[in-house]
Amino acid sequence: MKFSCSLETSSERIRLVNVISPLIKAGYQLLSQKQESSENGGNIIHVVAKSRESKTQEDLINDLSSIEGCSLFQLEIDEDDSAGAGAGAGASAVDAVSSAPPMKQSLDEKNALTSIGAQYPDIVDVVRRYENVVPNDIRDQALYELGRKVGGGIYQRDYSLGSPLKLSATISRELVPALKEFSKVKAKNDVISLIKCPFCKLSDSNHSGCHFVVGYIEGFLASNPAVKDAQVRETSCGAGSTNICEFTIW
Repeated sequence: MKFSCSLETSSERIRLVNVISPLIKAGYQLLSQKQESSENGGNIIHVVAKSRESKTQEDLINDLSSIEGCSLFQLEIDEDDSAGAGAGAGASAVDAVSSAPPMKQSLDEKNALTSIGAQYPDIVDVVRRYENVVPNDIRDQALYELGRKVGGGIYQRDYSLGSPLKLSATISRELVPALKEFSKVKAKNDVISLIKCPFCKLSDSNHSGCHFVVGYIEGFLASNPAVKDAQVRETSCGAGSTNICEFTIW
C-alpha cells in the first residue's frame, strides 16, 4: 500500500525528523519527504511512503495519528500498489476523513479514538456513532472517558509546549479556542456554554453526548500541570429545548 500524507506540527520545533523517525520505526519505506512552514507557527510535513503488506488502512491512520505533536489533515492511499489488495486498475485517493476506519456497530473506544485523531476537529459524527453502540448502562461513563482522552491529547498536542497557565487563563486562552474547533462557545469566568451544542442537537431529551464534553474539559485541564485537579459539571443541558449546554468548572 503506497500513500502520501500531510501533517501539521503544533510547533516549529517539531520538524521533519520527528515525523519520519516514528514511521521508519513502524516499518514504513519512505519514498520522499518535504517540510515547509505553516501559517500557524508550525511546520507542514509531506511524506510519500509504502507500507508493509500486513498493514491495513486502519493501522496506517493509527500510526500517523499517534505521531506526537502532529495533526493529520491529508491522506491519499494507492491500494493498487499493495499486493493482494484486490483494488481496481487505478489508485484510490481519499482524504483523512473518508479513509478513517469504517464505523460499524462494532466501533469500540480504540477505533473511535483513531477516527477522532484522523478527522479532528470534525469529530461529532464519530462521538454520536460511538454513543449509539455503547450499552445504556455504561454509556455516560464511556462518553466521559472518551472525552477525557481526547481533551488531554489536544492539550498535549497544541498547548503543552509553553509555560503552563493558571486555571482562569487556561479557560479563556486555551480551552475556549480548543472547544471552538467544533462548536460556538461563550465563556464567563468559570462557566462555559456550547451554543447549538453539536453533541445533543439532534436529540429531544438524551444528553449522553454532553458527558463527552465534561470529559473533554476535565482531560484538557488535567493535562495542564498548573491546573490538574479542576472538576467539571454540566449545570444545564439544552437537549430538546434551547440547545445551549452549560458547564461549570471549579
